Amino acid sequence: MPAEPALRGRTRQRAEAGSIAILALWGVALISILLAAATFTTRTEVRIAENAIGGSRARLAAEAGTQLGLMRLLRRRTEAVGVFDGTAESWQDGSIRVDISIIDEAGKVDLNNAPLELLAGLFIGLGRPRETALLLACNILDRRGTSAPMCPEPADGAPRGRQLFAVPEELGQLPGFDDALYGAVADYVTTATGASAIDPRVASRPVLLAIPGATAELVDAYLENRARWRDLVSADNNLNLMAAAPFVVTSPLRDFTIKAVATTASSARYRADLQIRLTERPKAPYEILAMRAPSVDCGRRDSPPTRRAP
Repeated sequence: MPAEPALRGRTRQRAEAGSIAILALWGVALISILLAAATFTTRTEVRIAENAIGGSRARLAAEAGTQLGLMRLLRRRTEAVGVFDGTAESWQDGSIRVDISIIDEAGKVDLNNAPLELLAGLFIGLGRPRETALLLACNILDRRGTSAPMCPEPADGAPRGRQLFAVPEELGQLPGFDDALYGAVADYVTTATGASAIDPRVASRPVLLAIPGATAELVDAYLENRARWRDLVSADNNLNLMAAAPFVVTSPLRDFTIKAVATTASSARYRADLQIRLTERPKAPYEILAMRAPSVDCGRRDSPPTRRAP
């Protein structure tokens, strides 16, 4: 009989030891979960901090790139070197690569002066159906207080009021212009030139496609050798000079946008644009018209090749 209490005691001890072991295992598991959560949170915070630092470095490098581009523009203008067609030149700032482009505004479509055909052609060149492109162009004319035979009359019959675009960003306020469309067209429109035509020597591919009579084959052939005007307007290329003449002009070399896109080693990217107007005043050779920070992907469908600056 004395053996039975001893046996029950040993059984109770084993049960208590098993319970303690189970509790210990649960404790270890709980601690592991808490440590994993803390590790994940720490890694996330570190990654966020790294992205913030990378973004700041890219922003500073891009802004510095606009100043370097401005210096190049002033120097080359004085030396009468070439035209400014937006071809990117690379600059290395430590581990950060900055692609700098000098873009002549005369190669863009002026929202306040371009005719219906040029505006509609631009939207067609960006892939919009002809009917949609025409309505978008009519909305721009309606904002300007002008009309065209192909545009519908206002539904209420009220007379149009003349309201010019102060900046290209106002295009996004018109019917039919969502963020995607504005992002696609923003790099190809301007309010600076006051011209109803564009300079084909500095225009981008979508703008060249906007010229009535231009085709993709003709424009691509012209871009391969832009220095020769007859590549665009000769009879051999089926684009009549008299037909294209109302839509082309020679750049006054006055307004420019300096675009700088910085890319860090960690792939952080930032774009800074500086729009300036050159003057004839030696002590103040330029005026700043606007500073922008567009999306890096804005207008990328027509990004020109990059070359390294000398």
